Amino acid sequence: MKECTNDYFEEDIPEDDLTDALERENSAILEIELEMENEPEVSRIPETSTRKKLKRELEREALSRLEDAARTEEDFQNVVTWWNRLDANRERKERYHEIGRSDVPLEWGMSPDEIVIPAPIRHIFWKQIMKGDFLDAIYDCPFEMHELVTDEDISRAIFELKDVQKELLYLLAIKGYSCQLIAAFRVQTDRNIRKIRDTMLKKLRKSFMQALQNRVDNQISLTKAEQIFYDTYRSLITDKKNKTTKEITNTI
Repeated sequence: MKECTNDYFEEDIPEDDLTDALERENSAILEIELEMENEPEVSRIPETSTRKKLKRELEREALSRLEDAARTEEDFQNVVTWWNRLDANRERKERYHEIGRSDVPLEWGMSPDEIVIPAPIRHIFWKQIMKGDFLDAIYDCPFEMHELVTDEDISRAIFELKDVQKELLYLLAIKGYSCQLIAAFRVQTDRNIRKIRDTMLKKLRKSFMQALQNRVDNQISLTKAEQIFYDTYRSLITDKKNKTTKEITNTI
C-alpha cells in the first residue's frame, strides 16, 4: 500500500489536467486584475455637500433676514443696533492700524544717562522708526509740519502761513520754547516775537473759523472741541460781517 503523500496524488493526477487547472487559475487571476484596474476608485472619505460657513457669513445672512423681516419700529431699532455694533467693530479694527500723536511730549521716556544708554536709542523718534513709523521723523520741519495734522482745514491754514510764522509756530508749539528764549537766539525783542505770535494765531483762528462756519452752514455736525472753539471765536466772523456791511452802507 502506498503512503498518503503529495507525491502519491501527483502521480495519480494526469499531467494534462494539472496544466489545464493552472491555466484556468491564471486566467481567473488576470480577469480579477483587469476588473480591479477598470473599476473606478471610490473615495473612502464622503464628500460634504456644503462647505463650512464662517461666523461673519452667518451673521451677514442673519442681518439680511432681520432687515427683510422688519415691520415694526422695534424691529427697525434692532436692525440699527446690529449695524451700530458692526460699525463699532469696524472702526475699532481700523484704529489698530492708525498711528497718531497723543499729548505726551516727544522727550517723554528718554534716558537721562547718555553715557550708559545713548539718548538717541531712547528717543521717541528712534522708537517710532524701529516700529516702522517714519512720519514724525520725516516731517519734523517748520515747512512740512502741516503734513502731521489730520484735519484738512487746519493743515491748509498752517500751510498758508508765512515762513517766519511757520518757524515761530514750530518753535512754540512743537519744541515748546518760550518767547524770551526765541527772542534771545534770534536777536530780537520779546515784544516783536509776541507780536508775530499774536498775528499768526489770529490768522489761524480766522481760517479755522471760516471752515467751521462752512460746516455749520452745510449742517455738518461739529465735535465737542470744535463747538467750544466755534462758540469762543464766533466774534471773528460776526465782526468781519459787520465791517463788510458798514463798508457797503458807506459806499451807498
